[in-house]
Amino acid sequence: MAFKELTIKNLTINPCQLIGEEWMLITAGTEKSYNSMTASWGHIGALWGKHINGRPTVEIFVRPSRYTDSFIENNECFSLSFFTKEHQKDLSYMGSHSGRDEDKISKTRLTPIFIDEVPAFEEAKMIIIARKIYKSKINKEGFIDKSIIKAFYDTDSGHAYNNNSYHNVYIGEILKILVKE
Repeated sequence: MAFKELTIKNLTINPCQLIGEEWMLITAGTEKSYNSMTASWGHIGALWGKHINGRPTVEIFVRPSRYTDSFIENNECFSLSFFTKEHQKDLSYMGSHSGRDEDKISKTRLTPIFIDEVPAFEEAKMIIIARKIYKSKINKEGFIDKSIIKAFYDTDSGHAYNNNSYHNVYIGEILKILVKE
């Protein structure tokens, strides 16, 4: 299927629904070696005024223990792929299995494609290609609302990847937005 490119001005989405409810796949690497992970936390917005209203950016949160983190770290760009509900099981599988242990993509109905050498997925309804421009790490001292630490980072929080593993934060400048035609 073909994609058409959109400008940021023509993008009309609800980012809270798109990311928080429908989820996304974060993918980075090369044609030779890449990995993806499911995410339901992130931002789409504007930052650091390259344009009148700010540079179009995405912000993703990845625990350092996730296999995908090393691919993001070692590559200039990454993609965010968004899907219809039809692919919810695929995203669930991608989020609950590690590419460290298996070729998890082959166990889904997803087909890798490469856009400007950045891995993404043919079945996506929308793909954002972003170039890393900033990285930091969430830290305990930065929390004003300390209940978030207990809920998401303490070892007794009940979250699968907690063990005080604070997320890396990557901000990427949006280079390209593609939507299914």
